[in-house]
Amino acid sequence: MGSNSSKYTKKAGSSCNSSEECAEDQSASVVSSPSSVFVLSRKGSMYIDEDGDLAHEFYVEVPPSKKGCKATMKRILHNLIPQGEVAYKFPRLHVDFPIILHHV
Repeated sequence: MGSNSSKYTKKAGSSCNSSEECAEDQSASVVSSPSSVFVLSRKGSMYIDEDGDLAHEFYVEVPPSKKGCKATMKRILHNLIPQGEVAYKFPRLHVDFPIILHHV
């Protein structure tokens, strides 16, 4: 769910006297920065089980040990493979993008 922010942008710390100077410094650092302000993929939150099914959680039905008891569900925690990186259909702006967007 969370994207990896360290490989896309890094905030540059600067000392400035007024808020106007800080805004200019931040916008300049984004423009001159070689890294992209777009996020193209995210870490997947789902898992693949041994059958190839994709889901957030997997359960198996456990039969009752005594007659007359209800069957229970047991969560499977082993033999699961993380989904990995999931590409977005279209790029998104990075959460640390220092420019305020305003629709007029």
